Amino acid sequence: MTIDDATLASIHCLWDEMADLPASEPEISLGKLFSRIGNLIESRHGYWLSSLRLIDDAAADPLYGWRARSIVFHGELPADQHAYTSTVKQLDKGIPDESTYNHVRRAGRFRATLMVDHVSKEFYSGDHYIHHYLGRGIIDRLFVVMPVNEDVESYFIFDRLRGEPNFTPKELEIASYALRSLGWFNRQIHLSYGQLVADSPLTPTERNVLKHLLSGSAEKIIAEAMSQSPHTTHQYVKTLFRKFNVRSRAELTALWLGHA
Repeated sequence: MTIDDATLASIHCLWDEMADLPASEPEISLGKLFSRIGNLIESRHGYWLSSLRLIDDAAADPLYGWRARSIVFHGELPADQHAYTSTVKQLDKGIPDESTYNHVRRAGRFRATLMVDHVSKEFYSGDHYIHHYLGRGIIDRLFVVMPVNEDVESYFIFDRLRGEPNFTPKELEIASYALRSLGWFNRQIHLSYGQLVADSPLTPTERNVLKHLLSGSAEKIIAEAMSQSPHTTHQYVKTLFRKFNVRSRAELTALWLGHA
């Protein structure tokens, strides 16, 4: 390992701090993760993306059944949401760009790569790179991909913007090392989006109720915080228990703690 002692100490401190953050606020942990790793590798833009294998018989599918779903941007750019929406539309039609195709071929293993080692020279002159990268001022990208299981993966993406140098192998090593030991958080963030054990993805309101449940709030307090009637809140709680196939708040919390 070529990471210096000061950087290692910063990464170990990050792990400790994240472990102390509440399970009910995974996006706070996600923001801290991107900010701290971004500082270490000098990246001020990126995102977390969930990728799910949604097609059982994927033999004829160019994406092997994988599709992009939830996304959370760090240092969001004005055109980010539009670029993501248009890309997902293409992917849902089974039309991948070279980078995505190369990723799904390697699904199921932890992997970290620089863009220059991940795509061909022709990629940089293609429409996807010109419109979706350069069009937003992105010139280079670093990928760390972490499986949760054979059907769920997280993409942690860090970008360099126009006027900045390309990423180096040392910066890739730092990002890879910082994320490699965070399997517990990888599971947690997918749970919060209902993309691991829930029967169907969670709605924004369900995610908000879930956040309050995991923080220990009583249903009456949740109802007041969300300007709902107690009956409405109780119905959301029952729906969450059903979606996660649990019978109590204790069982639901156990999922986040990895004891289920």
